[in-house]
Amino acid sequence: MPLIYTRRSAPRTALVHRAQASSLQVTSLVHYARGGWAGRAALVHVAQAGTGAVVQLTHVALARISPAAAPGSTPSPTPHAPVQVIYGAQPLTVRAETNVGDALSVSYSDDGSGPTATVTLPGTVPPTGDQLHLRVTTLGSGGKVGVAPGLRDYEIRTVYTAQTLDLDDQYEVNDTPGAGSVTVRGYSLAATRLGSVRLRELVSFAAKPTPRAPSSAPCSSRPRPQRQPVSAVVAEAVKAAGLTLTFGQYVDPLAGEEWTEWRTPYSTRNKSPQQVLQDTYLAIGWHAIIRRAGGSTLLFVLPPDGMAGTLDLSGHEVQAGGSRRRETAQLPATVTVKGADVLVDLPELGGLIQLSPDPTAFEREVRPDLQWYTNAPTPDGKGEVITSYNKVAGRVTGTYTVTAQPVTVQEQVNGQLKITPFDKVLTTEESTQSTYHPTCQDMLLSQETRKRSWGYTSSTKTTSTTVGRYGYLGAWPAGDPLGDEIERVTQTWSPDGSLRHKLLYSRKLISTRQVNPEGDLKDRGPLQPFEYVERLRLESYFFDGLNWIMQWRESGGQPIPVYDADSLDAIRLSVRGGTVTSGFTPMDAAPTSVTCPDPCVKRQRVVPNVVRLAVQGGREGSDVERTVTWTDDRRKLTQYGQWVAQDLARRETASRTLLTVPDLPVGTLVTPKDSSGPRGLVQASGFEIRGGGGTSSVTLRVAEPVSTQSVSYVPDDPVRRDIVLFRQVGGVTVDAFSGEWNGSTPVFQRKFVRVAGQQNPKPLDELEWIDDPRYGPTATGNYGQETL
Repeated sequence: MPLIYTRRSAPRTALVHRAQASSLQVTSLVHYARGGWAGRAALVHVAQAGTGAVVQLTHVALARISPAAAPGSTPSPTPHAPVQVIYGAQPLTVRAETNVGDALSVSYSDDGSGPTATVTLPGTVPPTGDQLHLRVTTLGSGGKVGVAPGLRDYEIRTVYTAQTLDLDDQYEVNDTPGAGSVTVRGYSLAATRLGSVRLRELVSFAAKPTPRAPSSAPCSSRPRPQRQPVSAVVAEAVKAAGLTLTFGQYVDPLAGEEWTEWRTPYSTRNKSPQQVLQDTYLAIGWHAIIRRAGGSTLLFVLPPDGMAGTLDLSGHEVQAGGSRRRETAQLPATVTVKGADVLVDLPELGGLIQLSPDPTAFEREVRPDLQWYTNAPTPDGKGEVITSYNKVAGRVTGTYTVTAQPVTVQEQVNGQLKITPFDKVLTTEESTQSTYHPTCQDMLLSQETRKRSWGYTSSTKTTSTTVGRYGYLGAWPAGDPLGDEIERVTQTWSPDGSLRHKLLYSRKLISTRQVNPEGDLKDRGPLQPFEYVERLRLESYFFDGLNWIMQWRESGGQPIPVYDADSLDAIRLSVRGGTVTSGFTPMDAAPTSVTCPDPCVKRQRVVPNVVRLAVQGGREGSDVERTVTWTDDRRKLTQYGQWVAQDLARRETASRTLLTVPDLPVGTLVTPKDSSGPRGLVQASGFEIRGGGGTSSVTLRVAEPVSTQSVSYVPDDPVRRDIVLFRQVGGVTVDAFSGEWNGSTPVFQRKFVRVAGQQNPKPLDELEWIDDPRYGPTATGNYGQETL
């Protein structure tokens, strides 16, 4: 190993080192040189050679050069000798061993997603087995090289590094005679499976959903929705890849969080464990690191800047050089976190009655239980039609109507026309009573309509009669009571909500009678109902496989006149019973059907739950959006957003090369052992070993604190959906979500929305609208209420 030094007349000097290995037993040559100049005065040169037969050759040389004289200055009267060689201490020995023998060379790297290594072994026979155990030993002593001022000490510690990798089945053999070798690859099988395994359904309610109870089932006896802890699902998912979930010294940030059936659903079917991580812990700004510990492979989930172990490093263990850079482009201007929708109660309309354009009509519309009546004139303007209503549980179940108006009777009495006027007397009374299914307010079970009427003749004497119902009560003069007619509808429904049978019954007056109808007025009796006709119609509906069919049958009385056999004059009407008609016919459409709301479910309003944080110093115009599905807690969403921002913080990243090969897994917090020692969180590490020498590299990250502030969130979708409060001329007033929050409570404000055409949204409908640049808030035409 000759050392040749050449001195030139120029101020610069050149040091040339030539080394040649002539033996086949020399397998590698490691050369390390460090130059430290005090005015271009000193050069330190270290050379190492490791062979199969000669274990180690160490050469430490210091070349000391006289400082160059500045132009115009006087040279030093006693210049230093051109070359001064000082033999120093043995600096370093690195040995790599595996479970199949010593390694000729090793190249190892780890960025947290799973370590990989390329190992060259002597011989041409590939190793067998599933695992590769690698042990690296670094031996040496510290000291100081040279006598020039300002030289740094170097420090070498005895270090043992052990790694266990899965052995890849691929290899490469070098068949050079006398120097054969085989190169194999080690990796983390679990890290690979993290993205390749396809999961079965791990969420219990997605694998076996809870059956929905029928709406007729009592609320107290219904099954409750299933819940699934988020952490348990993630742990099971990574276990399928061969990993064990751990949080090191930190507390699980999703402890106690659950997915709830029907409220916050989730599914793992056909997803990879990596996707499940992306949906959960990685979505909130935490990060994952894979490490091998004994016979297990651990998946550390750590917070931003979280560590998994520490190591002190001295500046004397770091080789000269390396790079540092500041990274800022990844920090966004805003972070948006979308959580589960917030459910709030519908607005209370009772407090808005006096704000509506027509308070009386609005009250009748929105009060669930109310009775009232109206008074309207008859078409000729001389009489009154009084109608009263009974509203129960939001539905009108009864109506009552009476009509009072002037009546004039013209009648021939003793050959003369007699006109008898009656001033505003009762003529008709009609009432309807409806019965609905107790748990399905849209399912009409029965409805009965009763009609009464009063007759008037020249001999009628009126009496005061009290009538009224549902908040109305009045007394009117009335004539001779005639019939009490009835119409009744009874309906039977199938379990799926379609009409199966309809029974219609009616009883109508067809004739009256009077005592002494031909006598003097004072001798005539009052009119009385005489003959009625009852009719029964049964309709049945069924599907024959092609069409809906209606089958019907009518029975009951049928009026038939009775004639005198001699004079053939009609004497009276006779009522005949029995079936009148029957048949069946295909229907143009399916029979009436209803969708019954669930009485155990309360309708609520859905409010998009989004937290947006402004990040101080973030890149203008950029936004990072994350979605979580298990919580609607805005405080937690804010914490998640802060973690995401910190994970993307501005940082300084430094790459350094070390003299030794220490155990530096990703996630280790490196702290300085002295004033010149490195600091930061290990982001990536690796080492190279060849011929008895080796170096390791490490990338360290130091993140800056991030400051965030909550700001209003304005959705990008121009379509809004809000609840209608009341109608107005030309539109409606809606309870519009302002985008602001008072803690965890959304803030609403009343807003007028134009409604065009025949649209007629009613209070508590959900109305879709846009902010039209020409007309302002305008309905799109979509509105209604969801069926629960």
